[in-house]
Amino acid sequence: MAVWDKFLSEDDKKVMAVRKPRVANGPGQRNALLLIDMQVTACGFDKPIYEQLDVYSGACGPHAWKSIPYQQRLLSAARAAGMPVIYSKHVFYGISGLPAADPSNNFSALNVNSEIPVEVAMQPGEFLVEKQTPSCFTFTNLHMMLNNLGVDGLLVGGNSTSGCVRATCVEGMALGYKMQVIEEAVFDRIEMSHAAALFDMQFKICDVISADEALRQISESASVASAAA
Repeated sequence: MAVWDKFLSEDDKKVMAVRKPRVANGPGQRNALLLIDMQVTACGFDKPIYEQLDVYSGACGPHAWKSIPYQQRLLSAARAAGMPVIYSKHVFYGISGLPAADPSNNFSALNVNSEIPVEVAMQPGEFLVEKQTPSCFTFTNLHMMLNNLGVDGLLVGGNSTSGCVRATCVEGMALGYKMQVIEEAVFDRIEMSHAAALFDMQFKICDVISADEALRQISESASVASAAA
């Protein structure tokens, strides 16, 4: 059962039964793992979201913490396979002159809440994209970085499914990348938004795959690289 099934009306189900599904993109020739906006403020505490919004205005709470063990497995596998690992941060610097750079804002570079949690911390040699809009591609150098790495496909995890993940996949697809969203590795504040975004992406934009499938692809890429060497 797909995560979005419980939100579909009877008419929706009839449409889905008749309409041919979108043809899957599949992985690229060379893929990277992209972890979007895994920041302290987006995760918050592992407790009900409505109990912590005064501290973490963007908290996804239990939904974030449920996804972190999957992200850890994916990071470990990608690192072992030699697959490029790319992070993004939604962050504002004082030099920009933008109001969001004020230290009181959870996404200010001067606020510790904008940092990446230690549970999924970056390692030396990994890549970082800093952004101020939902998409990891808009006004960033991600496209240049991927071209330099020879990457044409992205395995995507992180925050939030209906916002930055979806926006990144829409723009990535438009730029010709094979975008694959890892269902268990993404999350959102609202369950309906999470499910609807996954449905929209699978229905119209890109592939939604399981963590097991992503791990299989990572393992397979390591085997191919080893054979080539």
